[in-house]
Amino acid sequence: MKESDDEPKSKTQQKREMQSLKHLGERLLDLPEEQLQSIGDPGLLEAVTECKRITKGNARKRQIQYIGKLMRSADVDRVQQLIDRYDSSTKTHTIQFHKLERWRQELIDEDMQVIDEIIRECPNVDRQHLKQLTRNAINERERQESQPVHFRKLFQYLKFVLDSSANYDQDL
Repeated sequence: MKESDDEPKSKTQQKREMQSLKHLGERLLDLPEEQLQSIGDPGLLEAVTECKRITKGNARKRQIQYIGKLMRSADVDRVQQLIDRYDSSTKTHTIQFHKLERWRQELIDEDMQVIDEIIRECPNVDRQHLKQLTRNAINERERQESQPVHFRKLFQYLKFVLDSSANYDQDL
């Protein structure tokens, strides 16, 4: 027998839902400040920032409860997407990371068709800057330098562009 939407939820079900929202809010505490900026809810952002500063046990527990309360009125889907994107334990983050590694490797292998794919997914990419970073990484590989600085810079730029395009899409 399935509950219809007209029937009220049991008290146990309500408690489960509130507990899951509290746990989702707690996961926000693991994200760095710059990633939290895209939450979109200033009250929730302030509560999470405040909770990060609190070190005392009971005060921190009360603040986490307050975050759970704020989560009831927050855009839970947006918060979940934010956590999925930046929390390295999630499948979404792993998929994104592998995509970035593939893009970087294809750029260094001089497969320029990948630039079209990057531009499709990230319309805000600076094509000239991307090509310059790619050239530097290729030259670095040919010189077989022990500290691959440009190799990392290329990855960081691709990550920045992908993240900023995801934030841009959410704002639309």
